[in-house]
This record gives sequence, C-alpha cells and structure tokens, in this order.
Amino acid sequence: MRLKALALAAVPAAFLGVMASAPTASAWAPGNCPQAKFCVWPEYWYGDTDLPPSLATEDEWSGSALGHIFYNNSSRDATMTYSIVRDGGQGPVYTECVNRGQGSYFTQPMSVTKVEWREAGNPC
Repeated sequence: MRLKALALAAVPAAFLGVMASAPTASAWAPGNCPQAKFCVWPEYWYGDTDLPPSLATEDEWSGSALGHIFYNNSSRDATMTYSIVRDGGQGPVYTECVNRGQGSYFTQPMSVTKVEWREAGNPC
C-alpha cells in the first residue's frame, strides 16, 4: 500500500516539474533586443543588459538557440517552440504564444527551435 501511495504522489510532482519549466507571462524588459525583433538570451539577467541575444529575428526562424530569457519586441504576436536542453532535443516539445511587447524567462535552460509570426486575425 505504501508503494501505491508513493507512486500516486510522484504523478503530481512530475506534472509540476514540467509546469515549472514553462514560461510565465510577464512584462519582462526588452534589454538590448532591437525594435521589431524577437530575441532570446542564453543567460539570466535583470534590467538592461549588454549580453548579446542568442537569437534576434524579425523573420520566421527555425534552428536551435539556447534560451533562459525571451522578449518579443515587435508589433506582432509570435508562437515560440522550445524543448528542455537536458533532454538533448529528445524530450517533449512545447509551444507558447508570446504577445507583442512581452517577454519572460524559463526556470531551466531551454532550446528555442522555432519562432513563427501569428496572423493579424489570430492573436494570442
């Protein structure tokens, strides 16, 4: 009976681990992200920074960029696709809609793999 209770307790803990890695909506500062670009930074920072982004794009993009912080400094909403770095790209893939002028941070290192712009009639 004790094993069953431990197994049942592990399910919510695993779920919370995934949720903790998901970005949270906030009004994160744009840092040194140029106007009209979607930026991802490889390290944490707070406030202004001179740390160069690992990704700064105004076009739809795919590849792999290490990310701890992201910011959409454009006038369009974007869909960002990412996965947890420790999984080496083999783990679950997540998507997040990022409003224009908004950004946030990941609670663990992520690999951002795609940025797509949302149509004007399809906002976040």
